[in-house]
Amino acid sequence: MLHYLEVGGPILWLLSIISVLTLSIILERIVFFTKNEKDLGKNFKIEINKLIRENKINDAISLCKTKKSCIASSIEKFLISSKKGLEVQDYENIIKEITIEEIAPFESKLNCLASVIGIAPMLGLLGTVTGMIKAFTNISKFGSGDATVVADGIAEALLTTALGLIIAIPAIVAYNYLNRRLEKIESEIDKITTTIINIFRR
Repeated sequence: MLHYLEVGGPILWLLSIISVLTLSIILERIVFFTKNEKDLGKNFKIEINKLIRENKINDAISLCKTKKSCIASSIEKFLISSKKGLEVQDYENIIKEITIEEIAPFESKLNCLASVIGIAPMLGLLGTVTGMIKAFTNISKFGSGDATVVADGIAEALLTTALGLIIAIPAIVAYNYLNRRLEKIESEIDKITTTIINIFRR
C-alpha cells in the first residue's frame, strides 16, 4: 500500500485522506438514518386520520410521541401548532417550517458527499495529467528506450484516476440512496398533513 502511495504522489495521498473521510461520512449517515427514522408501520396514517376525524387531537399527539420518527415528530408539532379554521396557506406555512427544522439533521453532511462526488474524479484527472507530464518529462530527459523511464509517471496517472473513481462511485450511490430516503420522508409528511388539513377544513 505504501508503495502505491509513493508512486501515486501527493494527489494520491490527498485522495486517500478523502476516501477515509468519505467512508466515515457514509457510515455515520446510514447509522443516523437507521437510528432516528424507524418504520411507522402500516396503520400509523390510518390511526392518525381516525383520531383527527374524531377530534381526539391530544390522543393523536400522544400516538406521535410513541414513534421514533421524523415523520411522527413533524405531525406532532403540526398538530400542536395548528387549529381548525385556518387558511390553507397558513397550514402550509406551518408544516413547511416544521419540515425544514425536522429534515435539517438528516440533510447534514450530504453536501459533503456532493462535494466529494465532484472533487474526487477531478483530483483523479489532475493526477492523470501530472503523471503524464512526469512520464513525458522523463522521456525528454532519458529517451524512450527503457520502459522504466515512463513507468512511474504512467503509474501515477492510472492510480490517481482509479482511486478518484473508486471514491466517487460509492459516494454517488450513498448520496442518491440517502436523498431518496429524505424524499420519502418529506412525501409521507406531506401526504399525512394534507389529509389532516382537509379534515380541519371541513
